[in-house]
Amino acid sequence: MPDPRERRGIRHRLLPILLIAAAAVCAGARSFTAIGEWAADAPQHILARLAARRDPCLDRFVAPGESTLRRILQRVDAEAVDAAICAWLQERLAHLSQNQAHSRAEAIAVDGKTMRGTTRPDGSGGVHLLAAFDRSTGTVLAQADVPGKASEVAWFAPLLDRIDLTGVIVTADALHTTAEHARYLHQRGARYVFLVKGNRGYLHRNLLTRPWTDAQPHHTCDTGHGRHEHRTIQVLPAPVSGVRFPHTAQVFRLARHVTHAGGRVHRETVHGVTSSADPPMLLARHIRDHWGIENRLHWVRDVSYGEDASRVRVGTAPRVMAGLRNLAISVLRLAGHANIAAGLRHAARDHARPLTLLGIT
Repeated sequence: MPDPRERRGIRHRLLPILLIAAAAVCAGARSFTAIGEWAADAPQHILARLAARRDPCLDRFVAPGESTLRRILQRVDAEAVDAAICAWLQERLAHLSQNQAHSRAEAIAVDGKTMRGTTRPDGSGGVHLLAAFDRSTGTVLAQADVPGKASEVAWFAPLLDRIDLTGVIVTADALHTTAEHARYLHQRGARYVFLVKGNRGYLHRNLLTRPWTDAQPHHTCDTGHGRHEHRTIQVLPAPVSGVRFPHTAQVFRLARHVTHAGGRVHRETVHGVTSSADPPMLLARHIRDHWGIENRLHWVRDVSYGEDASRVRVGTAPRVMAGLRNLAISVLRLAGHANIAAGLRHAARDHARPLTLLGIT
């Protein structure tokens, strides 16, 4: 990873700075100030494990100050940081799979998030990050900085190029329901489950007029969080449906009927296409679980780390901090913490715990 500084005058190497930042974020640090405070409080044996600089005059390890941490995190190559984090997480998953039933990503959700704190007062600009999320483990496998929501389509394939997709189910919102994406996933050995909305005019109209009365309905019900949800999915084989979309095996219609506490009712019907031959109930699960990327990643980054309210805006720092949050959330999930807020509090009580999460011995 390239160091953005001139070689002359460097006191703290880049690697320890990034390791300290990663460990501090695993302990719940939200800002440069918090990272600096965590580093300043770190005992000698922790700084030694983080490869901090040893001052020959003081004969002790010295942590970089907040200003040094800030300058580096604002200037470091964010693409390289993201690539290193995601490659390490993929290696960690591969290592864990040797001793567990779960072998590798089986279902990946792709979705983007705008960091609202980086937008200008007029609402323009803003850092928009597209992520690939392993739904099984709750880890981030890849992340890319894209110009905006509308640009996600162009970055879909480059994002997934970094991941082994063989045998994987890929889900994405209706923006990504394109023939090019379907062909790309088929060539990579993956299957897709795509929703189809009005932005795909002909395909959407075609699905609306399919013989859904010929398709057997399959029902599921859930109650929780102050609401009762009833879902009905119907599936037709592609030859019967007459729908023409690359590598489509089945088409589906999913109706949701949600009754909220207080009596408010919400109804929604969506249509979609899939290259998978999975049975109806499994397709319904794929559709529902896709939004785990919102609930288990984007929402957590905002609530547990205050991402949308963050004032970190300068240089590459917004993306770097988002990448470090992804890393922290991922390693906490791999360590068995279903509740990330509780996991962060646990890690914050002992300087050694973030290092254990990161595998630093």
